[in-house]
Amino acid sequence: MQFTQIGRGRGNLPQVRRQAFLVQDRWNDYGYVTMFQLLIVDDAGAWHEIGNVKFGGFGVPEGWTASSDLPSQFQILSDRYFSLGQDDTYYEKLAELGPQIRIEVLTALRDVAYDSALLRRTEAFDVTTTSLLRGIPLGVVEDQFRRIAHGGARVTPYEFEYQPVNGPSVTGPLWSQRLEFTVTPGEQPPTNIHVLIGRNAVGKSHLLRSLVRAVADRQANPADAGQIFERGTASGHTFRGVVAVSFSAFDEFVSIPRAQQVVPYVHVGSHGADDDHSSGPLGREQLARMFSVSLDNCLTGPAAERWTRAVKTLRYSGSGFLENDSWITEFGDAPTEGRRSMATELFATLSSGHAIVLLTITRLVDQVHERTLVVLDEPEAHLHPPLLAAFVRALSDLLLDRNGVAIVATHSPVVLQEVPSSCVSLIRRHGTLAVAQRPALETFGENVGTLTHEVFSLEVTDSGYHRMIRTAVRDGMSYEALLHHFAGRLGTEAKAIARTLIAVRDSGGEL
Repeated sequence: MQFTQIGRGRGNLPQVRRQAFLVQDRWNDYGYVTMFQLLIVDDAGAWHEIGNVKFGGFGVPEGWTASSDLPSQFQILSDRYFSLGQDDTYYEKLAELGPQIRIEVLTALRDVAYDSALLRRTEAFDVTTTSLLRGIPLGVVEDQFRRIAHGGARVTPYEFEYQPVNGPSVTGPLWSQRLEFTVTPGEQPPTNIHVLIGRNAVGKSHLLRSLVRAVADRQANPADAGQIFERGTASGHTFRGVVAVSFSAFDEFVSIPRAQQVVPYVHVGSHGADDDHSSGPLGREQLARMFSVSLDNCLTGPAAERWTRAVKTLRYSGSGFLENDSWITEFGDAPTEGRRSMATELFATLSSGHAIVLLTITRLVDQVHERTLVVLDEPEAHLHPPLLAAFVRALSDLLLDRNGVAIVATHSPVVLQEVPSSCVSLIRRHGTLAVAQRPALETFGENVGTLTHEVFSLEVTDSGYHRMIRTAVRDGMSYEALLHHFAGRLGTEAKAIARTLIAVRDSGGEL
C-alpha cells in the first residue's frame, strides 16, 4: 500500500484504490508538530477516515515537525521513524477493514502499540513523552491499544474487590467483607457507575480516600489504605488511571507525588494541583485556566465528539446551560492560544454550579481512558437535582464509551435511580463493625420517593423527627398519648414509625 502526505485542505482527492493518505495537521505539542489524519481507500474505492496518528523519530530535535522530515510518499517507513494512533477508535477502524489491511498499515507505519519491542526502545524519547503519549497513559497503549491492534476487542469486562482498612489499630470500623465491583461492557442498564450510600460518619469519604491511595500510591501500606484484589488480569493491574473529583472546602485532598504514582492520578476540584506542586484552594481564575487547558486537549479527534455529546446531555430543557451552539464551532476553528483565551472568558460567565459541572466533565473527557477509576464524593452538594441527574447521565455515557468505572458516595436518590441495584452498596455500621449489602429493591429508574423511603430510610432513623418519636416511645407513651404529645401533627410515615417502635418496645425489643 502506498502512503502519501497531503495538505490540510485536501482539495480534490484522486480516484484510487488501496492507497492511504496522511493529512497534515498543525496541532502543536509544546513545539513538536507530529500529527496527521489517516485516510484509507480500500479495494472497492471506498474512503475510510481512520483517525489521528502521530509520528516520532530516533534522534529528532526538540520542536521537530514530522511533515518536513517524513518522505512525501512511501510504502513502508524506514527504521528511523515510528508512529502511535491517538485513540482506541483509530485501531478499531483499522480492524474493521480486515486483518490484511490492519497488519499491513500498522507494520508500514511502524506502530509502537503493535510492536511492543519498538515501544520499549522509544517510550523514553522526548518526542514520545511530550507528543505521542500526550494525554495517553502508557498502560493504555500497552493494554487496550495493543489488544485492538492485534485484532482483539476494544473493550473487555473486568472485576475487582476492595478490602477497606481493617484492624485494631484503625480508628474506623472493622470490615467483615470486601466490596465487590463488576464492569460489563454493553450490559443494560450500564454497570460503569457504582454507588456507596450510608449514614453520615459511617466512613464513606474516608473509604474513598483510602481507595485512591490503594490504587494509585506506590508507597501505600495496606494497613493504612486497604487493598485491591483483581480478577482475571494477567498484568496484575486492573486500573490505568485514577481521577478524584471533589469541590467541597471540607474534603481532605489526596496528594500523591508524581514519582510515587503507580498509575496516573489526577485531582479535579478546588484543592491544588495533581502533581508534586499541590497548593491550597484554587481561585476562580486558576480553575478557569485548568478548564481552558483541558478543553484544548478535548477538541481534537474523537475526544471532541465525546465532549460535545457530554455537553449536549447537560443541556436539558430549561437548564440555561451553554444554550448557544455557535461557540462550539468557534472553539474548534480557533488556534490553540485563541481557544484557551475564549475558554477562560466563557468560564467567567458561568454560575458556580454550571462552572463546576463543565470543568468536571471536560477534565473527565480529557483524562478518562479504559479502566480509569473515577471517584466522586457527594456531587449533590454542589448541583441541584436536574443538573445532577444530567451530569450522572453524561458521566455514565462517557464511562460506557471509555470502559471506565466510577465509584460515587452519595445521599441523593437522584444518583441512585441512575444505576442498577447490583451496582449499589448500602453501608451500615454496627458498633465497630461495618457491613455492605445490596438494596432489596431494583434502584434503576425507581421513583425518588420510593428510594427515599425504602433505601435511604437507614439515614434518618437516628435523626430529625425519627429521633423525637423514638424518645417519646422510650418515655413509655402509648400510641394515643404520643399523638396527643405531638398535637396530632404526625404524617403517615411518622405514625407508621410510632406504631412499629411501640410494638418493638412492648415485645421487649431494644429501641
